[in-house]
Amino acid sequence: MNRSFDILAAEYRPMLLAYLRSLGADAHLAEDLAQETFLAAYQSLSKFDEDGNFGSWLRGIARNKVMMHWRSAARRPLLVDSRVVEGVDEVFAGLDREGEGGDWWEERRAAMRECIGRLSAQLRAAVEQVYSFDRSLEEAGVALGASRAAVGKRLSRARVQIRECVTGKLKPAERHD
Repeated sequence: MNRSFDILAAEYRPMLLAYLRSLGADAHLAEDLAQETFLAAYQSLSKFDEDGNFGSWLRGIARNKVMMHWRSAARRPLLVDSRVVEGVDEVFAGLDREGEGGDWWEERRAAMRECIGRLSAQLRAAVEQVYSFDRSLEEAGVALGASRAAVGKRLSRARVQIRECVTGKLKPAERHD
């Protein structure tokens, strides 16, 4: 690959790994899918709209890689509820940045951790069950004594609150609303 793309890949790697993990990939699978994503992105670089958001474009490629993996592996689909996948995409889109350097991702991860800590116990438990413990909505529902639909609604409310909290914590120059 070329040096410029290698720099972009290194810069976006932590975000992409976090995104893949949020879609249910374990650490090893996330690494493999990130490599596949970067390779596919490099091969399709001519299709990237230079006015577009590179992080969003990478997540789209990664999302397709994850879905192909789950289908071909004949494993349980990782997030069968499209609302959850869309919600994850919304949260990551809210964290996108353009041209910031340094500790960008660490600052946002810290803000996100703090904002998750501010959620009500019920919403935080739903987030933890699905994203930390890698459980499906059904499995999280069993663990929480709630229906699949209730867990989905809690995740939806949690995403809205997290997005608003993180956006409020970032300096105005860091926001990309």
